[in-house]
Amino acid sequence: MSKIVISGYYGFNNAGDEALLTAILAALRTEEPKADITVISGNPGNTIAKHQVKSLYRFAAVRLLRAIREADLVISGGGSLLQDVTSKRSLAYYLSVIAAAKWKRKKVMLFAQGIGPIRSRFMRLLTRLVVNKADVITVRDRDSAEELARMGVSAAKVEVTADPVLMLNPESKVMGKSILAEAGLDPYKPIIGVSVREWPENQRCLKQLAEALGKLSEEYNAQIAILPLQLSKDLKDSQLLQSYLPKIRNRVALLQGDYSTEEFLSIIGSFRLLIGMRLHALIFAAVMKVPLMAISYDPKVDSFLKAIGTEAVGTVETLDAGNVEREAEELWGRKPQLQEEHLVAMRELAQSTVSKAFALLHK
Repeated sequence: MSKIVISGYYGFNNAGDEALLTAILAALRTEEPKADITVISGNPGNTIAKHQVKSLYRFAAVRLLRAIREADLVISGGGSLLQDVTSKRSLAYYLSVIAAAKWKRKKVMLFAQGIGPIRSRFMRLLTRLVVNKADVITVRDRDSAEELARMGVSAAKVEVTADPVLMLNPESKVMGKSILAEAGLDPYKPIIGVSVREWPENQRCLKQLAEALGKLSEEYNAQIAILPLQLSKDLKDSQLLQSYLPKIRNRVALLQGDYSTEEFLSIIGSFRLLIGMRLHALIFAAVMKVPLMAISYDPKVDSFLKAIGTEAVGTVETLDAGNVEREAEELWGRKPQLQEEHLVAMRELAQSTVSKAFALLHK
């Protein structure tokens, strides 16, 4: 029975990261159902309850080192762990887990990570030194591979795969329709889903988005569902967006539940259109074959859009209501055929990451 330790941004009720863990665990258990998996988490109790795994607190240093010492494989990722936009401390923490595992002479794999931005010269140097020690490096997009190359990480070690969440299967819409009905919406009438996040100086963007949503609601007789993906961080901006909406005759709901990955997929699958900032809101829409429109705030969003053959309707700084309306007109009622064609290949790439993990494990 293999012992695997997984390090990532888990236990913080971020829908994207919890979906990553859901996908990684499902894939690992498909390959080895009895694998002994321990997840490093900000809230071990929450992680144990949601994912039925062993878990330990991310700053319980003694227990963490013991788990690493006993592991056969240490996985770092997925997600955007190696970046210093959030903070240099966060980047230093995730690098320290990798370094500790190599100090204990353990096999280490970077699992479909998104790399950067890393702006600090010193942190770029530290990232190069630590990441070069990993046994297998997989990244979720070509831009991440190029960023590692610019930092001096050995290109021979780096393989481009895809975001693990793309491995998830579409969910039934039954749960989502029930949740939307409880929130006061009619799930059998058109719903435009919107997912925004906190970001500096985003008020102008939210006002432009609200203006466009008001016009789209009237034109398509559509209700509006605002769906935060990390309630603790996104609620304030979601409420601000709601306050900017003009008076419209259709219903508006701000969803505030502690939803599982399956529920998020089902909710988004019930939308006629998803307009999103957060990467995994867009990926959820892609998995559920829902037309999507992106507002870019980070290179990782643009990288995903490029991979599925589209581009953002605007950035946080440049979003224009008229562009949102014109893009919605192009997408409304149409099956996202090109998006789905790209996703088939991306799903295969995502699944190949798991094969690489077990090849390393049994090497």
